[in-house]
Amino acid sequence: MNRIYLTILLLFPMLSLAQSPEAVDTVKLINNPEKVTVSRSGDTTLIEVETPVSYGKNLFSYEVTVAEPSESDPLVDFEIPFGIGRKKEQGSAHRRLQTSVFALGHLYVGQRFNYSDKGAVKNHMEAGVRDVLGIRWSHGPYTPSFSIGVGFGVQNYGAQDGFIYVKDGSRLTMVAAGDGCKVKSSMMSVVNFQIPLLLTLPIGRDVTFAAGAVGCFNTYAQARTELDFGSHKTTTLYKGLQQRLFTAELTATLGICDIIGVYASWSPMTLFQSPYGPQLRSWSIGGTINF
Repeated sequence: MNRIYLTILLLFPMLSLAQSPEAVDTVKLINNPEKVTVSRSGDTTLIEVETPVSYGKNLFSYEVTVAEPSESDPLVDFEIPFGIGRKKEQGSAHRRLQTSVFALGHLYVGQRFNYSDKGAVKNHMEAGVRDVLGIRWSHGPYTPSFSIGVGFGVQNYGAQDGFIYVKDGSRLTMVAAGDGCKVKSSMMSVVNFQIPLLLTLPIGRDVTFAAGAVGCFNTYAQARTELDFGSHKTTTLYKGLQQRLFTAELTATLGICDIIGVYASWSPMTLFQSPYGPQLRSWSIGGTINF
């Protein structure tokens, strides 16, 4: 061919986040190029093209600077202080997926309501921290997010007035206290480690709704009874209960300003397998706070 065409297509707005928000293409058509040189120094790229002319050589040059992504848009973001507030950034809904690490989220205190085969078990309180440490994935503030964490909690199951917990072999049962004694307290407590999986949806700028499942590893359980016979007092402690080692709960939380909120949980699984204890199920409601 008598003529050689060199087309330089520079789409610099696509490469730089700091340039004009409108995409503008720069196209230069050069006939009969003799020499093309591309050099780079730091963020600046220089393109030089030499073409022969009657009086010597003509030099065309083009220089463009490509800015690197800002350090203010990291892939991993640590929230300090722990779990409080969200960053007020504009246009964050279109940002890339971010990973944030948070701690001490969803401290909860509530009332547990027992049903099914609860017998003489009365409703009592529960408390814990859903997320001692957690990881959250989102595209920025005010966008849906998914989180997984590690926490712990304590569930208490009190005995109704006049009843006490008694262990018969491997089975935990409840019987009426005998005449001549006063029941000061009779309580079963279960300690568990939790792994919450939560999907959080923003409702406006200050309200969030979170729902998901919580896996509970019931690592320790005991029943403690204190009796007063007038002339003397006795305390009986039963350990080694045959509680289920794993139970699951469904939970939902409505939070305000990512600081306080209310929650509800439901456990469809029984705490004990038959015949090792009461076949009770439970649900709970209460309040939450984030540090």
